[in-house]
Amino acid sequence: MKKFSLLLFTALVAFSISAQEVQNVSHGTVYLKNKASDNWYIGLGGGTNLFFNDTENNADANIGDRLGWMGQLEIGRWNSPNWGGRLVIDGGHIKLVNPDATRFPELNWLGGHVDLMYNVINAWGSYNPDRVYSLIPYLGIGYMYGLDADWKKPNPDGDLFKHQNQSLTYNVGLINNFQLSSNVALFLELGWRVMQGSFDGASNPNYDYDSMFTGTAGVKFGLGGKQTFTPAELMDYNLINDLNSQINRLRAENEELRLRPESCPECPEVQPTVVSEGVYVPNVVFFRINSAKIDKGQQVSVYNTAEYLKANGNAKVNIVAYADKQTGTPEYNFALSEKRARAVADALTNEYGISSDRISIDWKGDTEQPYAENDWNRVAIFFVE
Repeated sequence: MKKFSLLLFTALVAFSISAQEVQNVSHGTVYLKNKASDNWYIGLGGGTNLFFNDTENNADANIGDRLGWMGQLEIGRWNSPNWGGRLVIDGGHIKLVNPDATRFPELNWLGGHVDLMYNVINAWGSYNPDRVYSLIPYLGIGYMYGLDADWKKPNPDGDLFKHQNQSLTYNVGLINNFQLSSNVALFLELGWRVMQGSFDGASNPNYDYDSMFTGTAGVKFGLGGKQTFTPAELMDYNLINDLNSQINRLRAENEELRLRPESCPECPEVQPTVVSEGVYVPNVVFFRINSAKIDKGQQVSVYNTAEYLKANGNAKVNIVAYADKQTGTPEYNFALSEKRARAVADALTNEYGISSDRISIDWKGDTEQPYAENDWNRVAIFFVE
């Protein structure tokens, strides 16, 4: 039994450490790793317990005569939307009866347990920070220390632990969690713990273990910091590959230009052509699929356009946004392209100080596709006037 206890405790500690190092994944979605100070909570509750031993199991007593009371204080942290851990400190009053339903002297106890928690609804469904109800089974290991009715050692002549009523415990249970806000929740918890048969001060060679059913209810509070998880915004790898192809093509063109002679006396001098309207600025903002958020890697295009407008005080810019035809309905894509155009315009105004009267926007949905490559059409294009 001690070897099993050590094995279970080691597994719980190892999981707790590894859960803080790995990337958070829930239902196929990757979540950003939160700070060490995030997702902590503290809980306080109280309830009842029902003790079972070889005598209690055969006792013909009313259930009310067998119910004791208990309280608990817990502190815990969710490492991901699915997995969490907690430390529970608890204690209370156990009522014992003999076979003829005559109550024995009553027993008090103090204890604690470390549990591994699993949010079934997040794991089997999907993570929703606004969800009210969660079902959370747990598994853990702990310790109980028995005291007499006056909260003193049952064997006063012994030392603190030797020859006292005490035992390791193995804990399982279900937590019904009701989220009232991001930082406040109510809980109803049903638990079962198993301990050595000598915990109640009596031993039976044919009965190795005692057990106790617990039922508690209470409230939990977030301990500051962030209490939710944020989905990671993964880049579109098709878009990355396309951009890398563009970079490689431009490098090849640069290498070709490098190999050309510096002067070409036989070539006529080329006069620059000035385009007065509809000038295409080689800046575009690509978007991920089904998104109107500007990724950090695309901010450089907004920045370059803003710098051009600052250097040319009379210039104005028209932003035309699109959506790719192979994703979504025409109506949805039309609305999505509008969001993209407005997002780019807002970035020019709010982040780079470009006056809104120098910016105009247009959106085409998937009615026009500026590029032959489908994924490239998740884009907003700048035109300077």
